[in-house]
Amino acid sequence: MADSIPSILTRLRSGRVRILWLVLGALLLVSALPIGLYHRQVLQLSQEKLVDTERVQQTELTRSLAQEVQFFESNLTQQLISQRQILTLTGLIDNVTDPVAEPKVTRLLENFVDSNRNSFIYLTAVGRDGKGTTASQGNFRAEQDPFVAKALQRAFVSCVQSVKFRSDPLALAPDNRPAFVMAVPLKDSQDNFTGMLAAVVSLDPILHRLQDASVRGRAVFIVDHYAGKFSRGAGSLRCQGPAARVCKLRPVG
Repeated sequence: MADSIPSILTRLRSGRVRILWLVLGALLLVSALPIGLYHRQVLQLSQEKLVDTERVQQTELTRSLAQEVQFFESNLTQQLISQRQILTLTGLIDNVTDPVAEPKVTRLLENFVDSNRNSFIYLTAVGRDGKGTTASQGNFRAEQDPFVAKALQRAFVSCVQSVKFRSDPLALAPDNRPAFVMAVPLKDSQDNFTGMLAAVVSLDPILHRLQDASVRGRAVFIVDHYAGKFSRGAGSLRCQGPAARVCKLRPVG
C-alpha cells in the first residue's frame, strides 16, 4: 500500500535530524581533537620545564650545602686553632698537665664550651702522656663511649705525627646524637710536640640545615667520603650503629 504524504514527510524530517546530529558530532570531534593535542603538548612542555627547574634548584642547593658544610668544618677548625693560640699566649701549652697550669687550662676549656654550646659537646687538652683535663656539656663523658674513646686515641696518634685529625661521623649514646671528633696538635716554641687539643663536635647545625632543605618530598643527603651515607630530611634520625659510622634519616610516612 502506498505511503501517505504525511508519513513520507515525517521520515524525511527524522532522517534530516539524524544527519544534522552526525554533522554536529563530526564538527565537535574535529574541533576537540586539536584542543586535546594542544593541551597534551602544553602539559608535556610544562612537565619538562618543571623538571629543568627542579634540576637547577637541586644543583644550586647541592652547591650551597656543600659550601655550608665546608665552611662549618673550616670554622670549627679555626676555633680550635684559636683556642690553641690562647694556650700559647698564656704559656700553658708547654705542659697542660702541670699541677699549676691545669686549673687554668680547665677554666679556658669550660669557657670555650660554654660559649659554643651549639657546636662543641666536649673539649680536652692532654699532654705527651695522653692525660689531661676536660670540659663538657651536661653529663657527657668521652671515656664512657667506646667509639668516641677510640676516635680520641686515633686523634692522639695523628697529633703525635703533627697531623690534624677528623673522625668519621659517630652516633653518641644514649640518643644517637650525630657528632665527630676533631683534634689539633699542641707544640711549644721549639715546635716540639707537647700534647693534643681535641673536641667532640655536634652535627646538629648541619642536620637542621638539611631538614630545612628537605621540602616538597625532596630528601637531602650528605654522603661521607670515608664512612658512607649521612642524611637528613623530613623525619627522625636513624643511626645504623656507631660501628658502621653511618647515620641515616628515615622519612616519616
